[in-house]
Amino acid sequence: MLLYNASTSKGLRNFTRYLTNTNTTTYSSADVDAALNSYYQLFVQDILDAMDDWDFQGEVATANLVANQQEYVFPTDCLKIKRVEITYDGTNWYVVNFFDINQRGKATDTTTISEDFEETEPFADLHDNSLFLYPIPDTAITNGLKIWYEKEITELSAVTDEPVFAEPYHKGLAYGAAKDYFEKYVEVGKNYNKLNRAVANLNEYREHMKNFYRKKMQDRNYQLLSAYTDYEYE
Repeated sequence: MLLYNASTSKGLRNFTRYLTNTNTTTYSSADVDAALNSYYQLFVQDILDAMDDWDFQGEVATANLVANQQEYVFPTDCLKIKRVEITYDGTNWYVVNFFDINQRGKATDTTTISEDFEETEPFADLHDNSLFLYPIPDTAITNGLKIWYEKEITELSAVTDEPVFAEPYHKGLAYGAAKDYFEKYVEVGKNYNKLNRAVANLNEYREHMKNFYRKKMQDRNYQLLSAYTDYEYE
């Protein structure tokens, strides 16, 4: 009987070695972890592609507006921007619209930007890990910028680490790591069937997981009732 928790990093390593009939020498922990984490990233991307309204790794961050500063760096764990709002006066908030700087046929000097953009209809252009605001703030505002985003995962490392998605699909990472191993040694001529089974199982886990996250938000509307009821007695 196999005794492991396939949801932990250690358990996923053990299950990978069980599938591949390897050990710490023939499939090192460093190599297994690299494979597991590559599929971890893939599974998370599958989830993000499958989701609609529900935010799997949703976070909200705020930043201070600095007078005459146009560039603002994203949170370090930002994977995907969902929404940005800004207040130029500390009271009125506006949704930031996104555009590409190539759409603009004019210069981007501060004077021209000030003339062409309104604080009540702000825009932003995304560059690498930053957004550039149009118009540029002329007043320092504490927490004047609010960003909704999907955050990056922390890779599996410690033996007790677990993937952040639903537990029934964790073992799929091990099938991915097994696939990589069989692909490496398929030239030996003994691993074609094992490779095909690993690929089939990997794809099955991915499809089941995507279906699960597609249905995470149900169509039916439920009414939330107060836990307290004011009973009247005759």
